[in-house]
Amino acid sequence: MTKEFFLSINIVSRSAWGAKPWNGTPDTVPLSERTEYFVHYDGGDPVSRTGSSVPQAIERTHRAQGWSGIGYNFAIDQNGVIYEGRGWTLQGAHCPDHNRSGIGVQIAIGGDQAPSEAALRSARALYNEACRRTGRSLAKKGHKDGFATECPGPRLYSWVKAGMPVSGTGIDNGDTPFPGRGAFVLGKTHPAVTALGKRLVAHGFGRFYKEGPGPRFTEADRSATAAFQRAQGWSGSDTDGYPGPTTWSRLMAPAGR
Repeated sequence: MTKEFFLSINIVSRSAWGAKPWNGTPDTVPLSERTEYFVHYDGGDPVSRTGSSVPQAIERTHRAQGWSGIGYNFAIDQNGVIYEGRGWTLQGAHCPDHNRSGIGVQIAIGGDQAPSEAALRSARALYNEACRRTGRSLAKKGHKDGFATECPGPRLYSWVKAGMPVSGTGIDNGDTPFPGRGAFVLGKTHPAVTALGKRLVAHGFGRFYKEGPGPRFTEADRSATAAFQRAQGWSGSDTDGYPGPTTWSRLMAPAGR
């Protein structure tokens, strides 16, 4: 399996930010049930908090509503620091009917406040990590896509609808969805294999093809993909020649980045 993120992921644990014990532990959700990634904001007023005061304030509000604790799976401040809420495996309390299928992430802004580049980078890196853990490309959604609300506000919602781009990082702004690992089976055909081959050629790995890329996944595709993976600085099983979400995303990014 290839590495699924381009930016380093550092998550401040619940114990590190001073979370209170759960008031009744939320249910566990297997990663196989996660299919969505929901972006939220704080509400109608701008947020000046940073650091541990961000998750602590959310926790106070959510506990006052009778919840077990902080309802989001993760929260991100304007410095780009990621805080563990319910984490990867606990059911969230952020969007009715989507709390098992969706990973809820709050970016600590409100109203028409602009999210910082650091916050957006972390949110996108966290999304890529979520795809790595689930083995699929999660649907990118704002809170309002699952519930009648203004959340996540106009700025974040526009960013989500644009595919959650982050400039200057090599993260694909075109947001061509990863088709799943099942598209890349030796000897099998899938339209995504042609797209894979064309991007490998664009990135300078066309030498592996005696003929142009086609829809059948062959040893030429696998060898070219493995060479591309090694060029990313990866090694071992990360260079097996079978695309994962990050290999795909890096290939979809403009060549030369």
